[in-house]
Order: sequence, then structure tokens, then C-alpha cells
Amino acid sequence: MSSSPGLLSPTASSTLPRRRNGKPPSCEPCRRAKVSCDHTLPVCERCRRRKVVAKCVYLTAPMTRPVPDGRGRRLVLTPTMTAGSGEGGLDRAVVKGSERERESGSLSVREKERLSIDVSAAPRDLSHSTTGGLSVDAVSKPTPESGPFIKSGGFFGPTNFSAVFMENRENLGNDEIQISVDSDLHVPSYESLQSQTFLMLAGKQHCGSPRVALGIKVLNAMPDEHTCKFLLEWYFEKCHESSCPKHSVLALANSFWNSSFAGSFRKEPRVTDDLEHVSTLLCKNAESALQEFEDFDDWLASCSGQNFRWESLGSVYGALTTSILSLPERDAFFATQRGERRNRRDFAVEMKDCVQACITLSNYMDLINVPMVALLTKNFVLQTVLSGDASLVVWRQLGDLVSSSTALGLHRQIDTGRPPSYISETKKRLFTSIFCFDKGSALLTGRPPALSYRYTRFELPLDLSEEVLIQGGEVLQEAVAKLDENGWNQEGQIYSTTATRAHGMFSQVLNEVLELSLGDKDICTAENINYLMGRIQTIYNSLPSFYAFKLSDLGSPNCTDRMFWRRLCLRLIMLEHRLLLERLAHKEGFLSGQSMVDCAREMLELTVLLWVQRDRFTEHHHDYDWMLMCWGVPSSGVLIVELLKQVKAPHSTKLVLPRSEIVQNLSLLIGFLEWIKPAAGNYQLCGRMKLIIKKILDQILNPGPTPPLSSQGVTASSAMPSSQESRNASVNGMGGVRGFQNAGMGVGVDGSTVGFDNGSVGGGFEQQQQQQVGFDNSGIDDGFDWLNNVDWSRGPWFDLGQDFSAARWS
Repeated sequence: MSSSPGLLSPTASSTLPRRRNGKPPSCEPCRRAKVSCDHTLPVCERCRRRKVVAKCVYLTAPMTRPVPDGRGRRLVLTPTMTAGSGEGGLDRAVVKGSERERESGSLSVREKERLSIDVSAAPRDLSHSTTGGLSVDAVSKPTPESGPFIKSGGFFGPTNFSAVFMENRENLGNDEIQISVDSDLHVPSYESLQSQTFLMLAGKQHCGSPRVALGIKVLNAMPDEHTCKFLLEWYFEKCHESSCPKHSVLALANSFWNSSFAGSFRKEPRVTDDLEHVSTLLCKNAESALQEFEDFDDWLASCSGQNFRWESLGSVYGALTTSILSLPERDAFFATQRGERRNRRDFAVEMKDCVQACITLSNYMDLINVPMVALLTKNFVLQTVLSGDASLVVWRQLGDLVSSSTALGLHRQIDTGRPPSYISETKKRLFTSIFCFDKGSALLTGRPPALSYRYTRFELPLDLSEEVLIQGGEVLQEAVAKLDENGWNQEGQIYSTTATRAHGMFSQVLNEVLELSLGDKDICTAENINYLMGRIQTIYNSLPSFYAFKLSDLGSPNCTDRMFWRRLCLRLIMLEHRLLLERLAHKEGFLSGQSMVDCAREMLELTVLLWVQRDRFTEHHHDYDWMLMCWGVPSSGVLIVELLKQVKAPHSTKLVLPRSEIVQNLSLLIGFLEWIKPAAGNYQLCGRMKLIIKKILDQILNPGPTPPLSSQGVTASSAMPSSQESRNASVNGMGGVRGFQNAGMGVGVDGSTVGFDNGSVGGGFEQQQQQQVGFDNSGIDDGFDWLNNVDWSRGPWFDLGQDFSAARWS
């Protein structure tokens, strides 16, 4: 049945109901103009700036046309309704608005404004009626029959980061308490240039080619030369790049500012006719295929200067976006910018939009080349930072990236017998990164990977520096000759390619691990699990000695912060893969679970270390929310489940759990989760996990006379062993992970101690904050049953609908 659009009503938390894809709706002016809407109520900022407040309305189904007989009329709500009006009041308001429109035929702009929704007075329980309007219908709470976990959109399989809670829900309580998710924290989605259809539409102010018109907008967004120089220098010195050599990006940027058209960008204000000339040139260059050259200088000449292309410009915008995100949020640099660029996220979103637009402009002739695939890779990584790692737009972009890489043939790198060159090593590095991203996304979401190692023939890139690749010729051949027999450098340097090689080796094993976890259950045997565990450990042990992680290197003058960071991240990735196998073996009954607990303990300790030493890694702060998803949540989940088992049935478990050490690290993890900024893609996930872990710690440290604990004879003293007991438990409980010697401290894999600050973490948790994240406090003192009703598989974990890593790795 066709229905007519009605005005949307915000919920009691002053947020708009989301669309079926999980994103908030745009107002009518922004939707029709195909521009970004910030979804502000009652009037968005864009409409306020354009002085069209009267037209800023939100409709339920804006694309739905009314039926010819006039039965489907637009329903509006009067501002006189209050939350206490009741069902009858709302029905009268809907009927009144419908009758007024029927009498007048249509509503004027002023009438629409007068009949618009009062945010503070809008009732909570509104749902869409079959006629397209809004009617009151009490939101049905989930019942025990519907399952303990509230279902949500999107599929997340058995390897996703919250799966440990799903697998152990029978140990977390019963289904009596259902937790509402209607009042989740609202995080703006920052919808911008994601819909690639409207990008080709020209503005009314330009009567020429729509591609040229879009190009003018992209070119006009280029920061001034001084700003570009500062950001690119920061990018070169501080940022990690996996999609393409940073030297090539800097060379393209220098070519842009030294070209014949650079003068058009030094004028203030910039002249539209000059930008149109440059846009026309780039559009013309994009219509011809890009020839591949083995030598870097020849390659650079083919896509720079008068041959500058949209792919080249997109790589520059990608570098600027990365640099902006890696700067501290309150860096003095942003005070030098104008308008919305004074806000780090707004500036980054604008530059990211330009990357997306360059991709669209490059796709005009249906051509594919290496710079284009590199740009898709960069766009994918930036999207994960802004939207979150498990958002739908990220998953779709990953599919586009994989399809483009296979269309270019990067998955079939056959040895031709030619010596290594710039283009051959760039292809190896690029596809290895894509392969890693694909496996990381599959692991994080529990969905099948798009690439399989069985259907690819790719070689790992040689461990060479970017400077050597750029020089080429004899310099490159000499550097290749100095590599060891396995392709590693022997100078003890950790280059970007060094990290790519190591991650590629682990991803090949992860491909087989995912086959066990997501594939046929018959192949999930103890022999296969032990074989893959051995392979993971063998790969880690076979890495060069300069890549081995040692906690004692922290602060050592012989180990820079960048080297320590990369060693630490690789160690965590190895533990992440091992923990997945440990959980699988424990679930199938192949192992007792002690080695799983020890692996999770080390993983949690090292994750917390990232936050404790955060001042050393400022440029990586925008990755911290992703690291919590990949490493913090799975490791803490394993330990929380085992702690709950021990508290509820202390005599039934034989696992040795150093409770003091675990509680201290979980307390630090609470501080880590609370430290994540609201602009982060996974901010809502962190807020929910923060409350969950704090509630569990409260129950463990302050058990009280709760029935489940008293019935089993667990007292406060038995729930919290003495420090001596904890130390003995820690020493006697070493399993698959070495070096945990003290229960009260964080101990590294080499036996050295981390100086953790065990002060108060987590801060205050207000009742309002708990309701925003979706917790119902009723029955919380009855044990841990409330944990069984948390929707571990829905956003804010996965509705990471903002604009800008499972795929991202350091």
C-alpha cells in the first residue's frame, strides 16, 4: 500500500527515529539538495545558515507518493502536544493536521513551520502507521521467548569481538531482565559524500559539465599552501601508511603546487573560472588509461604536472585527512583555521569527502589502475576511522576495494623473472594490505572473507625502505642483495614494508583460522587447532630479532617510540589470533581453558599499556577505539566470564585466576574506555563496555548478601583472596603465555614489570548516563543475570555511523 510522508517525531531523548538502514534522516532541504545534514533539532545548522528555517522539516517517507484517490495525506503534529497529552491527544493532533491539509489542499511554508514538532514536548512512544503518519503504539519490550539478546540489523558471526559473551550467556544469568536499547546515545552519522549517485549532479549556478562542476568544488576545498605544507610534513614524520609509499604522495603534492595551474590556488579568493580550467584538465586526463612504468620517475611523470589526475589529487587529500586525524584534538594548528575547519573532525570529514569525490570522478571512464586501487584502500581506512569498523558503509567499501584489486589482477602476481622495481613492489605491498584488511574485517564481524588464500598467488613485499624504491636502478638492486634469505633487512630497521610483511604472514594463517571458525564444523578438530597454533607461534618466532617485543624496551634509548609501538601491536595481533583458537578449542572441549585465560591476561595487560603510555603515541590516538574493539573487548570478555563462573561457583572451576591482577587491569580498562572521545567511530561501544565492566567489578568487589552468592557459600573474603593468595595463584597458573609472575602488577612477556597507576579510574557513572547507554537498573542486585540481556551484537557496537580501523592495523 502506498503511503504519504509524515513529519518525524523525535524520541524523548531529543533524537530522531532512525531509518531502516540505521542512519538518522535528513531534513527536506538537505535531502533535496543532496548535501550533508547534521540532523540537528529542531532546525539543522545548514538550513539555519541558509536562512531557510521554515523549510527545515523531517518527513517519515519523503520519497513516497500519495495514492491518486487522496487517501494518503501528509500527517503533521501540532506543537501543542506534550509528553503528557496521552494517546488521545496525539490522535486528535494527527486528525486535526490531516483535516487542515485536506481542506486547504496543501500546507504553506509558514503553516508547516507552525505545525512542526516541538522537540522537548514530543512523546516517546511513536511508531509509523500504515498510512505513512505517526501514531502512538507502545514500544513492545522484548520477551524471554524472543531470546536473551535483543536482535539488531546486520549479521555478526561466531568470531566477532563480542562473541565470547554470546557463547557463555548461560553462565551470565537467565532471561528475566530485558535491557532497553531505545535510549542509546545519539552520535551524529555525519552523512556526507557517501552516496555516489548525487556526486555527478551539477549545481544550478554552473551550466557546464556536472563532472567539471563537481571538480570545481573539490579543487576549491584544497587548503592553502602553508597549511598543506604543515600537514604533509606531519604526515611524513608521524603517520603510518600502508596503501602506497609516502614519498610518492609527497612528490604528487609538490607537483601540484609547482604546476602551471598552482597560481589559481594561491589567490584569495579563488576565481571560479581558473578552477574550472583546472577541473577540465583533470577530467580530460582521467579519460585516458594510465600506463604502468617500472621506474618511479617515469611513473610520476605520467600522473603529475600537466598529466595530473583525480587519483593523484585524491591521494593528496587522503594524506591531509590522515594528518588531521593524527593531530591532537586541541592542537594549536586548528586555531589557525577558519570556520568549521577549526574543529578537527569537521576538517577531516571535509577532506575525506574530497577523497570520495575524487574516486567518483576517476570512475567516469570505467578505468582501473594501481593509484586508483591505492586510493580506494586509503578511502576505506579513513572510513573505518570515522564510521567505525563494523558499519555497513565500511563493509560495502571493502567489497568495492576487493573487486577492484582482483579486476586489476593484483591477486595473481606471477614471477616473471624480472628484477624488483618500484611498481612491482608497490603492487605487492598494496595487495598484501588489502588481504590483511579483508581478514581483519572478517574476524571482527564474523562474516566470510571476500578473498581466499587458496585462490590468490601473491608474494610478500621485500623489506626495503621507500627511499630505496624511489631511487631504483643499481641502488635498489644493491639493497635487494643485502636482504637475508627470507627477504628481511639486516639493518635492524622497521619500515612500513616491514610491518606489511609481518601482518601478511599472520593473515595467511588467519585465513585458515577463519575456515575453522566460520566453515565446516567437521574440520574443526584438535589436530587442526594445534597445527594452526603452532604455525602462529612459529611465524612469530621466525621474525627478525629486531621485531621481537620486549617490555623492558619501554623507555630504552635504543628503542624509539615508533619501534616499540610496532612491536607491541604485532604482539597483540599474534595474541588476538591465538585467543580465537584458544576459545575455539575451549568451546569444543579440547583444552581446559587455562592457556586461554593466560593469553587473555597478557592481551588485556598490553592493551591497557597502550593507554598508560598514551603520551608516547599521540599520533595513534585516533586508532585507540579500534584497538579496544579488537583487543580490549575480547580479552576482557574472556576474563569477565571466567570471573563470574568463579564467583557463582568457586568450587566448580579448576582454572587459576589471579583476581587481583585481573581486577586492576579491568579497572584501568574502564579508564581507557572512558577516555575515548565522542567523535570516535566506536564511541558508543566504549561507553557500553565501560558501564558493563564497572557493574561487574562492583559485584565482585562488593558482593553483598545477594541470593546467588550466599546460596553457594561465597563470602566477601573468599570472593577476594588475599594478596599472598593472588601472588601464589599467579605463579602457579602460568600456561601458554609466559612471564606473568606477580598478581598485583602488570608483568610483560619478558618478566619485566609495568608501573601501572592503580588509582581511581572510571570516574562517576550517573543514572542518566546509564539510561542513555540502555541499562535497566531494576534487578541489578540479583546477581549477573542482567548481562544475559545485553545486545552484544547491535550498535552502538556496530552502528558506527559516522563518516570516517577491523581492517586497520598499525
